[in-house]
Amino acid sequence: MRCEFCGQETPQGRFCAHCGARLTSEAHRPAHQRRTFAFAANPSEHVYHPSVVSTLFPHLGPARTHQLRWILAAAAVIIFLIAFGRYVPLAIVLAALLVPALYLWYFFAVAIYREEPLLVLAGTFVAGLVLGAALSLVLYTPLQHQSATSLLPGRGPAQGYVLLAGVVFPVLALALMLVGPVILLLTRPRFDELLDGLAFGAASGLGFAAAQSVVFSWLLIVGGFQRGGAGYSWALDILRVALLQPLLYASAAGLVGAALWLARDRQVSRRALGPLASPFVAVPIAVLGIVLPALLSVLSGGQVLNLLYYAIALVILLLVIRHVLHVGLVEKARALGHGGTLRCPHCGEEVGDSAFCPHCGLALRSLPPRSRPSPGTPDGAAAEGGAGGGTQ
Repeated sequence: MRCEFCGQETPQGRFCAHCGARLTSEAHRPAHQRRTFAFAANPSEHVYHPSVVSTLFPHLGPARTHQLRWILAAAAVIIFLIAFGRYVPLAIVLAALLVPALYLWYFFAVAIYREEPLLVLAGTFVAGLVLGAALSLVLYTPLQHQSATSLLPGRGPAQGYVLLAGVVFPVLALALMLVGPVILLLTRPRFDELLDGLAFGAASGLGFAAAQSVVFSWLLIVGGFQRGGAGYSWALDILRVALLQPLLYASAAGLVGAALWLARDRQVSRRALGPLASPFVAVPIAVLGIVLPALLSVLSGGQVLNLLYYAIALVILLLVIRHVLHVGLVEKARALGHGGTLRCPHCGEEVGDSAFCPHCGLALRSLPPRSRPSPGTPDGAAAEGGAGGGTQ
């Protein structure tokens, strides 16, 4: 077949193997509206489907994506039940470690770090952990003092507390989350994949969230093993600490990381990527994404409302990230030839030397680099054994 969009000959299938466009009259539609029903990193999902796992863990194949969803859900339920039983120190520690531990497993499972694991971990997770602990320790006492003042009878939130907890801390937090990834961006040009930027930013954000949770909850951690009060009250607060806040930080830093990595690539058309993929747009969106829920929690908080604020912000950031990843993978994948044949980890069909699977539309750049066969590889053994996982 000849693709109406790029003009190249492509194998029979639903998608062009060179540009990823659906082989229909969609060729005449604007690039950002093409094939939105099939996310480039997971074609079984719509681009605007707010899935945490397929967005923040895009290198995983279908089987591992499904498994990780169950692991994340089961771990959240266990932490909720522990907190509901008022075993507060244990619940806080598990909550602080849950998502960061899963992301560290992801780092090693798909070998994002190439041959420099210590450098990448130091520049992402450890940098976020250390800087998060430092900022939390510096602002812990002022935040406690301002919070105590705001709780005096007849007084609403003090302006200083609103500014410090709702604006200053989140903005400084996002800036510090990006320190390690930006250093890697400037010093390691070999990490040139769009998904590298997402992964490095997300890992740094999760390290920061873990440190913040431990520092701000230290007095609870070292206190009595079982606390008084309503179990649901502890459970709701710890659920926000365990899932929503770390995922929100990971999404905000990951969005900026992805936009910065795309901005460095001079071969990608700025016009084709659209405004959301620009750092000048992604940074304000990320800032608003972590400032607004923090600010609303201070001004009109409550346990259920706080969960709602963070959940809405997380969904919006996930949708923006998916848009950026989709257009970025579609544009960047066009230059990718994997140099052999492989078995698509998403649909199981054999794919020749192309940028996209013609059967399901998977952008083969979303595969871990070690899963792509080297030039001359005769079959798909490398990809099937890689971290992306095959169909099961």
